[in-house]
Amino acid sequence: MTRGFFMDLVLMALGAWAGLSVAGAFSGDARTFDAIFPQVVLFSLCASLVLLVNGTNRSVWRWTTGDDVLRIMRGAVAASVVYGAAAMLLFRLPVDALGPSLSAVAAAGMMISGRGIARVMDGGGIRALLRVVAKDAPATILVGATATVTRAIHAARTHGPLHLKPIAIVSTRGNQIGRVFAGARVHDGRVDLEGKLEELTRAALQRNPEVRIALIGADPGRKVVRAALNVVARYPAKLLRMPEMPGLPMAPVEPADVLGRAPRELDLSGPRKLLHNKRVLVTGAGGTIGSELVRQIATFEPGRLVLLDLSESNLHAIALDLAERVPGLQIETKLADIRDEFRMQELFASLKPQVIIHAAANKHVPLMERHPCEAIRVNLGGTRTLANAALRHGCEAFVLISTDKAVNPANVMGAAKRAAELYVRACSEEAGGHFLSVRFGNVLGSTGSIMPLFERQIEQGGPVTVTDPNMTRWFMTVEEAGALVLQAAALGAGITGSGAPGGDRAQDSASNQPPGSLYVLDMGEPMRIVDLAEGMIRMKGKEPGRDIEIRIIGPRPGEKRSEQLFYPFETRTPAPIEGVYAVSDETPLSTRMHEQVKQVIDAADSDQTGPALEQLAALVPQFHSPLIGR
Repeated sequence: MTRGFFMDLVLMALGAWAGLSVAGAFSGDARTFDAIFPQVVLFSLCASLVLLVNGTNRSVWRWTTGDDVLRIMRGAVAASVVYGAAAMLLFRLPVDALGPSLSAVAAAGMMISGRGIARVMDGGGIRALLRVVAKDAPATILVGATATVTRAIHAARTHGPLHLKPIAIVSTRGNQIGRVFAGARVHDGRVDLEGKLEELTRAALQRNPEVRIALIGADPGRKVVRAALNVVARYPAKLLRMPEMPGLPMAPVEPADVLGRAPRELDLSGPRKLLHNKRVLVTGAGGTIGSELVRQIATFEPGRLVLLDLSESNLHAIALDLAERVPGLQIETKLADIRDEFRMQELFASLKPQVIIHAAANKHVPLMERHPCEAIRVNLGGTRTLANAALRHGCEAFVLISTDKAVNPANVMGAAKRAAELYVRACSEEAGGHFLSVRFGNVLGSTGSIMPLFERQIEQGGPVTVTDPNMTRWFMTVEEAGALVLQAAALGAGITGSGAPGGDRAQDSASNQPPGSLYVLDMGEPMRIVDLAEGMIRMKGKEPGRDIEIRIIGPRPGEKRSEQLFYPFETRTPAPIEGVYAVSDETPLSTRMHEQVKQVIDAADSDQTGPALEQLAALVPQFHSPLIGR
């Protein structure tokens, strides 16, 4: 028995006393203590038995919802009927219709009031006491930390009836196992989550035509998502995400959820100081990363936002999107090639951008292996052209978007990016800062990335093609990548945040850590590509190997089994912003950096593949490729 249930017994006794006393007063039969006490005891016993049967003893007062209120009211009515029958038939006590009825009303009122007070004292509202499950709401198994589940349900009720019917709660973290919330019992999912979830889903499908599994909160975790995906692949249940915040709708599980990455709470004051009222140029603005960057930049109210891209359709699409999102923003589009030195110098002279985010790049590894000179022209030549223009006209921050493929590159795309990092570092040393590179891994859902390929293959019924069963990659959502790039840009420009999460830490660390030329985003743990493929197949309610084949096709040209984020000679230090590392490299740059880079680009411009790759390898000694020497 719980403390709350003993409190219920006390309230039921008080309610019975009050009800029987009032009934006696109405009938003109003023009853003595000795006359009422046996009836109070009998009513309390009958009520306790009824409430034990309907599960009220397992409820937590501060979690009380409208469904619990209805359960208490039904239990009070049933208790009055049982009491009346027992009093007349078993104990021959005098019973009229008014006494049990008033006792039920008083007892239910006291129990509901006690729960309402407990909810308010715990920081909750009382609106949840007045709202129940919507008619025809689907049966739903809720998965998450117990406290997170209760917050999500209460938040959902603030906007009307609950549009799901909780039938079970599988707790991944909490100490309320066996208790009841919103009519659903809390089960322990901390040891064998998948087994418990499968057991509950199988039982629920026998009683309900439609069953949902709802993952609760912003960060359910990779193991939780994977367990749920495994279950819905075997049973016809729908998998959904339910937010903690009120007003947000239920949403399907997305491929990004397979990562199980916790969203970071970032201090936005640094990027705001860097970008507010500034002239900002973003290259590759229509691409996946570029378009996310410009959307985030737009929220900081730059003075002018210049969108540069070589793709007419991409540039048109992002310009229309921004015009709808931020109608008052001053936007300027430039359809141009970053390799055109004269055009870039002219553009910088007329626009005088203060912040340059360089996201334009050729990034498809196998394709660039077939067109190595093009990879060099864009990834290295385009960066050199923009950086030279920024040096000539001055800037507050120049940010190169780099890649983990720049570390010990096995392909020309990564080698060209590494050379671009070195060139940006040379510019930073020449300018005394403000030039930096931001290095990170794969972005989920970016154009040409593996996720859209898997989605297309799954829609076509398979097979899903994976190059190597042990191949791993780091993955990050485009929203997180964009936010951390802007954080790193602010740090590289010597700007730290304040007054928000991490802000004080940023200011404390700023004096001990000068701006650097390379920042690396914390990508968490690498993920096997085959695990991503299996997760995406299960998201569609299918079983890998049974419904959709996963076919191993072997590595493509230029691919490595696993990527790296750092060179052995690089020293990484956690930056003042969570999720970012500042990287230092004491290896001196070549005194002929500008000349060497020019030679590589000149050879690529002349389509001299062999000499271009040999000179690129001289610039990036860690570059090893079968293409060199051909």
